[in-house]
Amino acid sequence: MKKGICRIFVLLTFWANAAAGFEAQVSATTVPEGESFQLYLRQDGGGENPDVSVLEKDFLIVGQRKSYKSTYVNGKAQSYNENVLTLIPKTTGEVVLPAIRAGKQQTKPVKITVVAGGQALPEQPQAVSNQPNVYIRASVDNPSPFVGQQIPLTVKLYANAQTPLLDGAVTPPRTEGVLANQGGDPDHARETVNGKTYDVLTYKFLLFAQKSGKITLPPVQFSGSISDPSDRGGMSGDDPFGFGAAGLFSGFFGQKPVAVRSAPIKLNVRPKPDSVTGYFLPATDVDVAESVSPDKNSIDLGEALTRTVSVTATGVPAAQIPDIVFPETAGFKQYPGKTETQNLYDKNGFVGVKTRQIVFMPTRTGRLTLPALKMPWFDVKAGAERFAELPARSVAVTGTAAQTSEPAAAPAPEKTPVAEAKTAETVAEKSAAETPKGIAAVEKFADQPPWRLFFAGILAGAAVVTALWLSAYRFLFSKRGGAASRKEKIPPRESLKNLKSACAGNAPDKAKDALLEWGRETWRATPPLTLSALAARVGDGAFSKQVEKLNAALYANGGLSAWDGAALWAAFQSARRTRNGATGEDAPVPPLYPD
Repeated sequence: MKKGICRIFVLLTFWANAAAGFEAQVSATTVPEGESFQLYLRQDGGGENPDVSVLEKDFLIVGQRKSYKSTYVNGKAQSYNENVLTLIPKTTGEVVLPAIRAGKQQTKPVKITVVAGGQALPEQPQAVSNQPNVYIRASVDNPSPFVGQQIPLTVKLYANAQTPLLDGAVTPPRTEGVLANQGGDPDHARETVNGKTYDVLTYKFLLFAQKSGKITLPPVQFSGSISDPSDRGGMSGDDPFGFGAAGLFSGFFGQKPVAVRSAPIKLNVRPKPDSVTGYFLPATDVDVAESVSPDKNSIDLGEALTRTVSVTATGVPAAQIPDIVFPETAGFKQYPGKTETQNLYDKNGFVGVKTRQIVFMPTRTGRLTLPALKMPWFDVKAGAERFAELPARSVAVTGTAAQTSEPAAAPAPEKTPVAEAKTAETVAEKSAAETPKGIAAVEKFADQPPWRLFFAGILAGAAVVTALWLSAYRFLFSKRGGAASRKEKIPPRESLKNLKSACAGNAPDKAKDALLEWGRETWRATPPLTLSALAARVGDGAFSKQVEKLNAALYANGGLSAWDGAALWAAFQSARRTRNGATGEDAPVPPLYPD
C-alpha cells in the first residue's frame, strides 16, 4: 500500500513540476554495481526521437519501450511521449548521465552513484540489505611475467544467497597478444561480506602473453539474471509510473538482468632475458624421461632400437614444448616417429606433456653410444636457465651383414650318366602312362553328336551372361549402400559431440559451453548469449526445465553433484525429434544435420 502511494506521489510530482519540452528522470540516484535502473525521457506532444547512443559509453541498454500518454492535471489536459530505458552502469563511483538530444531539445545531465560490491550504500540505514546482489573481482598473481609465461588469473563471482543466479556466463578478458584458457571447473564456496551471505564461484583462467611490453587486460564480464522476489508481474517499486517497465525489461516471473565487470588489470610483460641464447621455455619445472625397446645392452646388426622420450613441463601447454631431437651420432641412423601431445591441469595450472618415438638403426658392429638429450628451459621462480637431460646410453652391436643375410641355397648334386639315364627313363614311362588318358578324353569328346555340342555351348554362354549380370548388380548395390551408409554417418557438429560427452559425464560447465557453442552455430546472426535465451529459442517445455536444472547446478551452492546430465540429453534429443517432424519457419529446433 505504501509503495503504491509513493508511486502515485512521484508520478504527480513529476507531472506537476515538468516544464514544457524534454525532461529526464531516473528511478534511483544510488545504484548497486551491476544492477539495472530506469531512465524516463518525456517529450511534450510530438517530437523527434531522442538520440540515446551517448549512453552506450558508460551504460548497457538492456531494455527500451516507448508510449504515448494523455493525462489531466488540475483540470488541464496534457499529452506527451515517454521513453523508458533500462540501464546497467559499466563502472562504479560517480557516473553522469549525459544530456540527451531530441532535435533541438535536450535534457539536463543527471548524476548517479554506483556502489561497488563489498561496500555499503552511503547514507542509508538499511545499507547492509541494499548492498549489490552480484559483483565480480579479478586478480593476477604476477603482474610482471615473462613473455610466454603462464599468468594465472583468478576471477571471483559473488552472488547474494537470497537472490541466487538463474543464468549467465563469465567472459574472460580478450585482447590482442594474449591467449586465454580456462583452467578446469569453477570452485563453489560461501562468504560473508558486510553481514551479507554470498555464493562465490571462483574461476581460474590461464593467460599467456605473446609479446613483451605493457598490456592492459580488459575487464572480466558476467551477464545473466538473478532471482528478484520484488518483481512479480512487473509491478516493481523502481517504476514511479507503475507501468511495469522494470518487470517488462528486467525479466519475468521474478527475474532481473545483471551485468557486472571487474576492473582492468595492467601487466608489464618482460622480454626473454639476454642470457638465454637458445629456445625460451618459461616454466616452473621440466622433467625428461625415456623408455628403450628392446631394453637390453646388446643387439644384432640390423635390429632396430626405439627410444620413447616424454617431456613434462609444469606451467606450460604442450604446444609450447620444443620438438624432441637427438644430435646425429656415428654408427646409427635416426628415424623420428610421430609426436603426441597432452595437456593436463593441476592446482597451479597447465602441465604439458610431449612424447616422441625415435628409432635408431645401427650401421656397424661394436660398442656404440646412443646420444644424450639436453633441453634448455627457464626457471621463472629462480630467474635462471636450467637444463633437463637424458644421459647417453652404450649398446653393443654384434653380428655381420653376411650373418644377417638369408642363407644361400644348397648346391645341386652332380648327376652321373646312370642317374641321367634313370631320370630319362622315368620321365618317359610317366609320359607314356599319362598320354593315352589325355588322348582318350579328347577322342571321347570329339565323338559327341553335333546337336549335343550346340546345346552345350548355348548353356555355357547363358551361364557366363548370368554370372556377369549378378556381379554387376552386386557392385551397384554395394556402391549405393555405401553411399547411403556414408550419408547416414555424417559426423555431428563438434558442439553436439561435446554436449553428449558432457551429459554422459555429468559435467555441467562443459554442457553449458557446448550448448552455447551450439547456439552460436545455429543462430549465427543473433546467437543467444545465455542458456535461458537458448531455451526460449528452442521453445520446448521439457528442454527448458532441464536448462533450469542445469543453471541451478551451475550456480547453486553444492548443486554440481546432484545434476543429471542424462535427463538434459534426453530432453535435447526429444526436441530434435520434434524438429525432424516439424515444418515451416516456426520449427522449434534448427536442423542438427543440415544438408
